Amino acid sequence: MACPGFGRLQAERPEKVGIVLQCDACHTPLFVRFRIRAWLDDRVEFHPAPELMEQSPERFSYSHLPETVATPLREALACYSAGLLQAYSVMCRSTILAVLDDQGERSRLRIFDQVAEARALANIDEATFTVLRRALFESDARGPTQLTRAQASILLEVLKDLLYQTYVRRAKLQQALRLRQFPADTPLTQPIDPQGQRTAGS
Repeated sequence: MACPGFGRLQAERPEKVGIVLQCDACHTPLFVRFRIRAWLDDRVEFHPAPELMEQSPERFSYSHLPETVATPLREALACYSAGLLQAYSVMCRSTILAVLDDQGERSRLRIFDQVAEARALANIDEATFTVLRRALFESDARGPTQLTRAQASILLEVLKDLLYQTYVRRAKLQQALRLRQFPADTPLTQPIDPQGQRTAGS
């Protein structure tokens, strides 16, 4: 039943109940399951640790990514949100291969250095970094990397940081520089008021 009454719950006393919550960030409904700790006359006590049945969708700005990179990244994020960690590992590796194809094989060392820099910045331990390195750079030979949920979360942030550094940061910097490429000795056809707006009719 979508909304069983309290009387029916008391009569049937299921071992687990489900509740739909709303994500504060994206307002997506999320289903959470609780084990029942105690049935009382006027209330039901839940176990304090819920079983999250689904994750809110992960977001990333695809506007600066080539479609060959954006496509496997979308699938990687979808697998992560669905809890399909082995498939997620495969799609993370596919995303890296797409980046290498786009940037050229000579970019491999630079990309690895960026991942190593992220490790230093985030203080990732050696065992976790070994798993991340295997997932991103060695999965072809070893097959899909087995990840825990915690390792998958760290891998997600490292991959997003790598893509931001490779594509988003560069595109934003280039865009900012293009906006500033106005020679100082070039006269303007319209004067500029103190607020930085060109005045009409001049």
